[in-house]
Amino acid sequence: MLAGNKFIVLLFMYTYYEQCYSKIPEYIQVCKRDQDTVNECVRDSIEKLRPKLVEGIPELNVPSLDPFYIHEITPPVGSNSRSFQAVGKDIKVSGAGNFSLKLVDVDLEKLTFRTRIRFPRLHFEGKYKVDIQFLLLPIRGEGTLVADAIKCNVDAFMRIKIVERDGVEYIEFTGIDTDITIRDYKIKLEGLFNGDKTLEDATNMALNENKAELLKAAKPFAERGVSTIILDAANKITKNIPYDELFPKP
Repeated sequence: MLAGNKFIVLLFMYTYYEQCYSKIPEYIQVCKRDQDTVNECVRDSIEKLRPKLVEGIPELNVPSLDPFYIHEITPPVGSNSRSFQAVGKDIKVSGAGNFSLKLVDVDLEKLTFRTRIRFPRLHFEGKYKVDIQFLLLPIRGEGTLVADAIKCNVDAFMRIKIVERDGVEYIEFTGIDTDITIRDYKIKLEGLFNGDKTLEDATNMALNENKAELLKAAKPFAERGVSTIILDAANKITKNIPYDELFPKP
């Protein structure tokens, strides 16, 4: 009886440990908590993780990166909704898997992570509804959109804190600031002005010929959507890996 009770206790402890302390997946590379080597190590870790990011990581509830889907893009809080009403829905984005890392900067003391990512080309397909003033012209309609962003740079600055769960420390990404720049783009909106092809073609021409103005208007939308995706994925990947195992002391 005593031996049986011990077995039950050991089994309970093992089950509890397995549930609370996830083993580090082989596709996640750990990095020593050493400021002199951590930047290069994290860069290598992201590169090693790339194939899994592209296909998605179902066991961590991380969706695929290429393609990835944006359910809805709405104006950021504080935007002038009266003059700029635009919503994108069910947007499929292709090409993100071809990213290159231009900067990786981890500050272990301040607990910050800065990166610059370049996407050679991103292709967008989805639905839109728009009611805006663009170059003093009203643009209204809803339908499908197709667009390409060329040489897209994403600068991201993430804040991290150490949280404790059941006596074990984990990292949590608490905030992110992004700055997106796009060298060039092409866009086509179908369904403008209740299907008036003359007005639709003229509007699409104006949108593609006045790129600086449109990029300025679209920038807050893009940065909000990208920030949500990056922050969500980062926290899902690191959530159940103890800090001391993910970044062990040298």
